[in-house]
Amino acid sequence: MHLAPHTLLQGRYRVHALIAQGGMGAVYRATDERLGNTVALKQTLVVDPQLRAAFTREARLLAGLHHPALPVVSDHFEEGGQQFLVMQYIPGDDLATLLRQRGAPFALDEVLPWADRLLDALDYLHTRHPPIIHRDVKPQNLKLTSRGELILLDFGLAKGEPVGATTPNPSLFGYTPQYAPLEQIQGSGTDARSDLYSVGATLYELLTGTPAPDALTRATAMVRGAPDPLVPAHALRPELPAAVGELLGQALTLNPSQRPPSASAMRSALRAAVSTAAAPTGATPPAPHSAGVVTIARAATATAHSSAAPPVQFTAPPPATFPRSRPWVFGGAMVGLLLIILLGIVVWPDRPRRAPVVVPTPVGAMPVSTPASSDALAGNSLAAPVPRGEPGTFGGGELSVVETLRGEEAWRRMYAANQYNAVAPEGYSYLLVRLDLAAGPEPMPKLYPRLVGTGRMLYAPEGVPPEPRLPEGLAPGENVEAWVPYLIPTGEQSLVLVVDSVAAGVDLDPVFLSVDAGARLPTDPELERIDPNRLGVDHREPAAPGETVITEDWELTVLDALRGPQVLEELVAAYARVERPAENHEYVLVRLEVRYIGAGGAVGYVSVGPFNLRSVRTTVDDPAANTIGHPPVYILPPDRPHLDARLYPGGTASGWTVIEVPAGDPDVALVFTPGIDPQGINTRYLALP
Repeated sequence: MHLAPHTLLQGRYRVHALIAQGGMGAVYRATDERLGNTVALKQTLVVDPQLRAAFTREARLLAGLHHPALPVVSDHFEEGGQQFLVMQYIPGDDLATLLRQRGAPFALDEVLPWADRLLDALDYLHTRHPPIIHRDVKPQNLKLTSRGELILLDFGLAKGEPVGATTPNPSLFGYTPQYAPLEQIQGSGTDARSDLYSVGATLYELLTGTPAPDALTRATAMVRGAPDPLVPAHALRPELPAAVGELLGQALTLNPSQRPPSASAMRSALRAAVSTAAAPTGATPPAPHSAGVVTIARAATATAHSSAAPPVQFTAPPPATFPRSRPWVFGGAMVGLLLIILLGIVVWPDRPRRAPVVVPTPVGAMPVSTPASSDALAGNSLAAPVPRGEPGTFGGGELSVVETLRGEEAWRRMYAANQYNAVAPEGYSYLLVRLDLAAGPEPMPKLYPRLVGTGRMLYAPEGVPPEPRLPEGLAPGENVEAWVPYLIPTGEQSLVLVVDSVAAGVDLDPVFLSVDAGARLPTDPELERIDPNRLGVDHREPAAPGETVITEDWELTVLDALRGPQVLEELVAAYARVERPAENHEYVLVRLEVRYIGAGGAVGYVSVGPFNLRSVRTTVDDPAANTIGHPPVYILPPDRPHLDARLYPGGTASGWTVIEVPAGDPDVALVFTPGIDPQGINTRYLALP
């Protein structure tokens, strides 16, 4: 029951007006008549004894907080069988209201101070003993003071973890689905990285004016094999630096292990991302450095121990056999297993020898079918794409490849379109593809065209293209042309476009279009005849360096590893704010090569994520109980590119990752667990050199 105006509580707090209400409580504006100041009075309506005890514990915990971005909690009491929390009253509108009134996204220079202050406040909360997780960061819970300083409100969800707790601590109240991570929706437990997902969703909306798709919608799309409906922030708003958009995408990954590991790390990364966006001077497109690094703006060198965010060079992607990783792309067994539990739609078949593995594919994956005969319809697979110049059908409309530009001419067009576009690194070149799009009697959704070549790697669009650009969608009967840019190895040939949609709720089969004349990419039938071996099946007998492990769907080999102080020196040279390893631990750089041999007709995804978090001791019986190390915040040097790729059957990628292990410990192995693997058919253990 809500309180009537002028109600006096504790002989001290005079209620004036209801500010907000929900199913389990309400917030009032009141006057503390003893001190004469205005306060916010939070009332909880819970009657369960355990929840009431939890509210009391939280009130005591919150009363001890002191941070300029957090409201002061001054009192807690019970009256009339109800509990109340007295907090500092912050007048004015919240950021959600201001965004709605404005009718347009906020400028980056407006949002940056708010983001910095918010992440600093969360770092303060997360590093308490015990840690405090807010669990409801969103624009509605962010207010500005009269001086324009941000305040984080509503601690109804904030909870400290009991000392020694080993099980997830569920939220006291509900959550806001638009800003909640998948683990909170699923109820599997939250931690500091859950708040960072909410920060990512909040900043995404403030900077683009568009809410990010909720986690459940994105997870459902992944299970159905559709593209991730999350559009990068800098794609929605091209004036945003790409590095900022990529950081928001990393915060919004569904797998918590692939988000920034802490609020402090995300705060530093945001500062670094902004510093990379300094505009180049002069109108001549820069030429690549011999190492593939282009310095757009150079500031004074920052030391590794500088208290300020370091100036960071804006660099082109490193030379490698594949392009830069995309941090909003996610993988890993944890998310997949959550989806199985949550959605219950994956059926694991009986598995005769070399039977296809039927699993949900990662972000952006789609079925790949090889036609049984030459009579197969053109456009339904890599093996039978629509010939160049001829129209393919998608969503009731038609599209075709009408022109391509590659190399120097493509780069000149890219630089003229946007001087923040990075120079193609050594061994790479830009490719511009011009599409003709024509909607039918129904609207055509926004398209997501990706590229595949002889390397069997899937390339997403890269950089800001010249005009005209892909529209958000086409009205019925509308006909337009659009340029789409790609950054690909110079040796890639037989290029085929795989066109899907990024629009939410769109469930259409992709269409395949030849970019190069006569291009087609049939699946090698020999892949079906490759049998798994037993190398690395037991964690106590990991595969030796140089040995090729063969699972049902992958071949992988540890090629090299680098230990010692020089590893940290390399990482600091590439990114001065890299976290130091824990005491008596060291970082190890590991280079691997993987080949996707899956016969199930789906794109395979491999990233550094599974390696970062899964280092185990080989001298224990239960490897799951002995996971060691954690992923550092790092940027690899240009000559050590990340291992992060989406591969069609037959595709190969190589790259580096960083793990943290006890210094000098020989009894440590890497664990390879790509995607969803409940039966362990693809899980293998790899010894370090």
